[in-house]
Amino acid sequence: MRVVLLGGAGYIGSVASHRLVSLGHHVTVVDGLIYNRGDDPGQLLPSAATFVPGDVRDPELLAGVCDGANAVVHLGGIVGEPACRLDEELAVELNYAAPMVAAEAAASAGVGQYVFFSSCSVYGQREGTVDEDTEPNPLGIYARTKVLAERRLPDVLGEVTALTSLRLATVHGSSPRQRLDSVVNSMASRAVATGRIPLNGGAQRRPLVHIGDVARVLAAVLDKDLTGAWNIGSDQENHTIADVAETVAAIVPGSRIQRGPERDEADARDYRVSFSRLQQHLPGTCSTTLKDGVQEIADLLANRQITDPEEPQYDNHRGLAAALAAGKVRSVRAPECRRYLADYTAVWGRP
Repeated sequence: MRVVLLGGAGYIGSVASHRLVSLGHHVTVVDGLIYNRGDDPGQLLPSAATFVPGDVRDPELLAGVCDGANAVVHLGGIVGEPACRLDEELAVELNYAAPMVAAEAAASAGVGQYVFFSSCSVYGQREGTVDEDTEPNPLGIYARTKVLAERRLPDVLGEVTALTSLRLATVHGSSPRQRLDSVVNSMASRAVATGRIPLNGGAQRRPLVHIGDVARVLAAVLDKDLTGAWNIGSDQENHTIADVAETVAAIVPGSRIQRGPERDEADARDYRVSFSRLQQHLPGTCSTTLKDGVQEIADLLANRQITDPEEPQYDNHRGLAAALAAGKVRSVRAPECRRYLADYTAVWGRP
């Protein structure tokens, strides 16, 4: 199968590309490498993958890579509310306009399947347990761009290109393009580096999923042509933030929990997610535990593969701030981006 990974040199994409290549797929990765990390894509991607440097908002580039593809996977964008708030117009371009423009290219090229990487953040704050039929309740620009893309993509893709939306739980674990700013990775790395595990509140619920399991799900989705919206994770990996802190403290010798405010006012997300649909159709694909992910990150620091977890390259917010300051990325305000910005504004208000 010929698979195009848009934003495929990132945290998840660099793991997914290795998985897909190992299964015999022909993988083309398109990525602008906007973060100021000095990454060599050759260090991030398997040698058998084709790397195309470029902007995932570029219609001509997208038309070229979609030609002859069997599947297009959109992983790119600005992840997380803090990073999105740095430049909200840019966030709309990369998180909403870009996947829509890519969908136009995929549909025009007759691509059979389009996989959109969404997030369980679309659920926002909910009592009880949510599933794929629960009405989204997005609390910020990141989640709103995901919700709107999920809603609008079917209209663009039409009947030729099938849509699969993967709503990921909070991802943890090691990657060639490492992130340490998500909750598990952050707590584990700080515990090793400083002996302290910062904890604000703790009762907030989060579903978790290991990055390797995400890659396995993607491969299975492509293999079985699964369509529709899917929560990606497992029922056993619904945790509270306090659970995460306590797990890290149990694994990292000498570390202790450092309690802050009773609630993290900057992040009101709180939800428990059902993954029964995924378990029914793809049993066992998300079996890696929180303990496994914590141990991976702890080992990265203990083995000196990461020497300073506070470097901006490991943090999406600070990495994007550096990229903006260096002029490596900006709002392009191309006609396609303006059109989709107007669409976003009509629904959610001006960013």
